[in-house]
Amino acid sequence: MDKKELIKKYWFIGLIAVLLVAFIGLYSYDAYKNREVVIKNKQIDGKYVAYTIDEEPVYADDLYASLYKDNGASQAIVAYERSIFDAAYETTDEMKNKAANNAASILSYYSQEYLVEQLKAMGYVNGIDDLTQYYIDSEKQELLLKDCILNHQDEYLKDSVGTNGRLIYHILVKCDVEPIYDEENNIIGYEALPTEEQTDKLNSILSELAAGENSFEYIAYSYSEDGSSSSGGYIGAINEENRGNYDQFFADAAMALADGEVSDPIVSQFGYHIIKSVSSNPEEMLNDYNFINDIQSNYSDLSIKAIMEKASELGFEIKDEELKALIDEELGSEE
Repeated sequence: MDKKELIKKYWFIGLIAVLLVAFIGLYSYDAYKNREVVIKNKQIDGKYVAYTIDEEPVYADDLYASLYKDNGASQAIVAYERSIFDAAYETTDEMKNKAANNAASILSYYSQEYLVEQLKAMGYVNGIDDLTQYYIDSEKQELLLKDCILNHQDEYLKDSVGTNGRLIYHILVKCDVEPIYDEENNIIGYEALPTEEQTDKLNSILSELAAGENSFEYIAYSYSEDGSSSSGGYIGAINEENRGNYDQFFADAAMALADGEVSDPIVSQFGYHIIKSVSSNPEEMLNDYNFINDIQSNYSDLSIKAIMEKASELGFEIKDEELKALIDEELGSEE
């Protein structure tokens, strides 16, 4: 992957490390360790203020130019992009709590050493303490992408949502099936032929869903017998245009569900499915990380358009001509 593609893919990471580099480069540690550092989202005399130290402004132009001279274009570009969406979205208590829960959850699966190594590779240099910040940053990135998609629904949502589309998750329990034919030898359904073990598994899933102690996605992750289990049973948006890509009886059942409804077990050529319709509302569908990620994967220009439009909306401007030319080259192209 070349530098431009790397920057496109990871444009949303590294703010904490970059700001630390800026602080150390512009001020000695002893000079600011006991001073108040405040991120500011305002302009003074037409210049954007990145942050203040004891009410003295540090201008974004100076920050980015310093990063470029000391660390090269990629670090300055990351700082530019990240400071934009950090300025655009407040860090709420809900965001902090969600990030803390995500951090605690992933710590139960991976060692601190491994996570610290991964964080460092993404520009987070404060060790495991940066894990919560990483999740806050990731949520702000999702908000930025969602805003851009909603502002360009005809471009990004029309094909994804389609006609009568709805966002679908499922749980699959595989078993042998036997086709059911009509008088003209057309398949009109399937009869499930489960083993005792497969029946017990299906009943366990239904019992867990009825208990309501775990989410549908967690149960799908734990039990579903296809590749979608790793993303909590995520299938994507099924609509009238793409339903032919799925088993007919699965698609029929999915399209018949109301928003938020979970189906009884239905039988396809693959076995039993329990299907959840998340929403048919495009704005609500965009609250789903997997759905946004699908759109981002299908439209390579989305991340760049999102950051450039938000920069224009906020009035961000780089006045260092050399640095501006490099940012325009890296971010202004969709190639």
